[in-house]
Formats: sequence, structure tokens, C-alpha cells
Amino acid sequence: MATPTSIRLPLLVLVACAATAVVPAGASAATGSGGVTLTLGGTGKAAKSLADAGVKPGAIAPAKKRAKRVTLPVQSIAVGKSATVALRGGVSFKTGKRTLKLRSVRVALTAKQASVSAKVGKARTTVFAAKFPKGKAKLDRSKTTAALSGAKLALTPKGAKLLRTKLDVSGVTDGALGKLAIDARPKGGGNNGGSGGGPGAGGPQAGPLGKAPPILARPAGAVDISSASLTWRPRASWICYINSAEGTSVFGGAVNGSEESVACDSGPVNLVASFHGFPFASGWYEAATGKAAIYFQGGVGFRYSDHGINFSSSKPEIEINGGASRAIFTFNGTEGTKYDNQRAVLVDLRPSPIQTPPNGPVTYTDVPGTIPKDTGASVFAGLYPADAPFGTLTVSFTTP
Repeated sequence: MATPTSIRLPLLVLVACAATAVVPAGASAATGSGGVTLTLGGTGKAAKSLADAGVKPGAIAPAKKRAKRVTLPVQSIAVGKSATVALRGGVSFKTGKRTLKLRSVRVALTAKQASVSAKVGKARTTVFAAKFPKGKAKLDRSKTTAALSGAKLALTPKGAKLLRTKLDVSGVTDGALGKLAIDARPKGGGNNGGSGGGPGAGGPQAGPLGKAPPILARPAGAVDISSASLTWRPRASWICYINSAEGTSVFGGAVNGSEESVACDSGPVNLVASFHGFPFASGWYEAATGKAAIYFQGGVGFRYSDHGINFSSSKPEIEINGGASRAIFTFNGTEGTKYDNQRAVLVDLRPSPIQTPPNGPVTYTDVPGTIPKDTGASVFAGLYPADAPFGTLTVSFTTP
């Protein structure tokens, strides 16, 4: 671990360079989209000192906090040889009855370093900073984009002093605090992510989902399923896109997968890209034909308020039925995605033939999902063409 001295010197350089950061020379500010994520916590010196002092980070709306991550939406961005990103919302630190609110947050990004400043009252202070190898940050002046992932974030000496003073705590020190990720671009620029393209800026084209699909008929020779599990991995470009705003949420027993590196257009970003833990409700299986229907509870929400997206997908129904296999979800939504407890096919499934084990679970691993041919009856109508890949599902079940 670096000593306090070895941390302090580069941070002071960053403070001096970024305290007056404005629009870079030769660049003009554009209304922005995307977000900047601060991971505040871990085993670093500053992170431990905050925990020991009972200081808890938080988010000021429309910024959003999940676990240790605070994500602030981009307000504007200007890119030249360096980039300046202004953010919406803010970051808070609380202990006891005292709260420090950091507002008007701004990021100054160069090829090898970044600083995060904020206002407390009328005074602007560089609170966080990061240094990283050249090439890790990606600045594109022609597209007005700036991206950075997994950079080590530190609390600056001035930031530590601000926390000690405003929160009336001792022991908070500068040093390693967590990580910094940046995904900033002009509004409407999109974030198509890896996997060949993503949604446009307009969000889902809400409309009738069509008639609810029929329940798969249970054959006479089917037996009850006693337990089952499901892991859903949506298309990477959708995960990149939705997480450039408020992102995803789980409910009803569903669980986030571990964060992983996702190949977005702006570069690799650490994101939750899979969901599991959906509580098993019921199901049946016919070994002779391989047909099965498995029903789960719980769900995943998706929100990008600037683009009118705010809906949930719940109660997964997985039908294994040869070429007619599919995944059906129940959709509820508001804003530009107004769905009222409507069942609809999310994806068609293409399961590979399996050898059913004599004893043990039947498992279909990473079954590819594709947008239904009738996209007019799909929640993703207008975003992806028919038959476009939309991630995978893994389902496993046992019978008595």
C-alpha cells in the first residue's frame, strides 16, 4: 500500500491543475447524457477512515446510489485535448446529525488523470482525484465523448479536510477511496454498447403489446417440477444504454449478478449485467418430448427518465418447446413506456438439444434469446429488429 506521502504529492498536483477547470480550449460544451460513477468504499486508507468515523456516502437526486456506487447523470460535456463534464445531482456524506452535501459536481479529465470538484456553498473544492496509465481514458473530440473505467479514486487532502471540518469528525484522511468510471457523451448520442448496436435516443416506442400469449398446454405425461433456477443476461448494448442513466433495479426476490466488465461503445465498464434468484413458483416437464414450462416470481426494472423509459419486467415464464420456445414476462410501466400488467413475449429462445441426466437437474445453459418476429407486440419495438440477439437465459430444474 502506498504511503501517505506517495499519495499526497500527485493529488496536490491534480488539485492545482483542476481547481479552475473550465471548458477546454478549442471545445464547446454540449448538453450531455450518460453518467459518472464513484465507487466509495473498500480497503483503501481513506475508505477505512470514513468507515471508522461512521461517515456514510449518499446520493443527491437525480444522482442514484446502489451499494457503494453513486452515479451522477451528465448535464453537459466539452471535449478538446481534455474534457470537462458537468453533472446533475450530487454526493452527500452523513454522520450522526451532520450532513455534507457536494453539489455542482464537475469532472476534469485528461489523458492520464482526473479530478472531481464540487461546491459547498459558494466555494469549489477538488474532493476526489485519480491517476491512471495513458490510454485508459478515451477522449473523442469529433464525437464529444469521454470514457474511463476502473480508475482508482482517491480522496484529496482538501477533500479530507472538508469532511473533517463540516462533519466535525477526526481521523478522516486522504488516500485510496474506491474507483471512478466515466461514460459521458452528447445528449442523443446514444450508447449502443457492444454486441452490435443499441437503442436510439427516443426510448421504447410504447404501444399495444398485442394479445397476451396463450399458456403452453401441459401434456398428459408431464410431471411437476420441484425446484428451478433462472439467470437472465440481457443484451450488452441494452445494459450499457440503460446504465448510462438511472439503470436497473431488482425486486420480488430477484438478485443482481456480480459486477463485470461490459464492452460498451465507450470502452469496458463495470456493470451488473445479469440477474438471478427469481423465486420458483411452479412448472412441469415432459421427458419424452423435452417440453417444459417453468414459472418464476420477482423481476427487474429499467429506467432512463430522460428518454421516457420506466418499466419493469416480472414473473418470468420459460417455455421449452422446440422451435417455439420463448420467454414471457409481465410488464408494468409509466412515462413513455405505459404498460399495465401485460404479459408479452420478451424473447424467442433457441435451446440446444440436451441429454437428460438419469439423476439430477435438467439444465439449459446460455440459451440465446432473439427479438420476436412480431416486434409490434414486443416491449422493444422500434429499438431492435426482428430476430436480433437479446442476450441469454440459463434455466435449470429438477423433478421429484
